[in-house]
Amino acid sequence: MGNWNSGRRRTPTALKILRGNPGKRRLGDEPTIAPVDETFDIPPPELDGNDRARAEWIRVAPLLRASGLATQAEKSSLIALCLEWSAYLNAQDALRESRLVKGKNGKYRLSPQVAIADRALSNCHWLWNELGLTPSGRAKAAKVPTARPRGATTATAASKWNGVL
Repeated sequence: MGNWNSGRRRTPTALKILRGNPGKRRLGDEPTIAPVDETFDIPPPELDGNDRARAEWIRVAPLLRASGLATQAEKSSLIALCLEWSAYLNAQDALRESRLVKGKNGKYRLSPQVAIADRALSNCHWLWNELGLTPSGRAKAAKVPTARPRGATTATAASKWNGVL
């Protein structure tokens, strides 16, 4: 998110290498986090008792893992996404009855569930983008490199693609 003047987001080092680093600037040292295995698909205990959040985890976690966008670092963001999606669905259920509520003075006003649903969907959209679950988010997301056996490369040592592809 940020302010209107917070500037452009930092480009991942892997993407700079793929583009060839035309400015010849020093590449940053980004920590490498190992990708997750199939156990990542099991909903965490933080979602116990919330069936909608657990269902969203079961839907999204395998997608992230299979696309190579998931590590343990994304776990808390994914938990937040699942909880926000559950809040959005709960608010939408409440709004199906009526979008208006009668106030103390007898006048009708918008239900507070409208604001809850709007805020939850806004948070979901931001998290979808951050996790690479939208087309523009996937374009910006850096894929987690797969583990390779030691000594195995697909390019020569002199190639700029060495270790990236």
